[in-house]
Amino acid sequence: MNSLKDQLLKAGLVSQKKATKQPKKKAPTKAKAARNKPSEQTLRTQRAMLDKAKKDKKLNAQRQREAEKRELAAQIKQLVDGSKLDRSDGEASYSFTFGKKVKSLYVTSEQQTLLSRDQICIVSLGDQRFELVPKTVAKKIAERDSASVIKNEVIDSKQNDENDPYADYQIPDDLTW
Repeated sequence: MNSLKDQLLKAGLVSQKKATKQPKKKAPTKAKAARNKPSEQTLRTQRAMLDKAKKDKKLNAQRQREAEKRELAAQIKQLVDGSKLDRSDGEASYSFTFGKKVKSLYVTSEQQTLLSRDQICIVSLGDQRFELVPKTVAKKIAERDSASVIKNEVIDSKQNDENDPYADYQIPDDLTW
């Protein structure tokens, strides 16, 4: 197959001198080079857009964490409200530690016995509201937020220390302090 140059030569439309002449490429002008280089204003705008994108990403992550916390709190509240034990006839005060403070609840004698046997647990909903729930529900709540379930300090009578000078004096379950 003949190239276009060969075909034009055979047809006599161009001379050999013109056919071999190569067109020169022009050097880019200063205006064209200046168009390719971003201006300082453009760079500042791009940096501002990147900074805004990073800030928005952090804000969205924070909002997501807050939404997850609210969802966990709603799940815990639903679990507690669905299975809390009625303390309305409670006459005996049951004291427990919450953080560094001693709090107390009024419970029935049956609930006090169940608390001492670690069959029911105290759950905190905020800093001022405490409810009694069965042990199984407390485990489900602890999976979501372990800080909501208050540790019940049950002393096992079988775990007596051999060097304990008060080993002969047993602490009654219904002792109030």
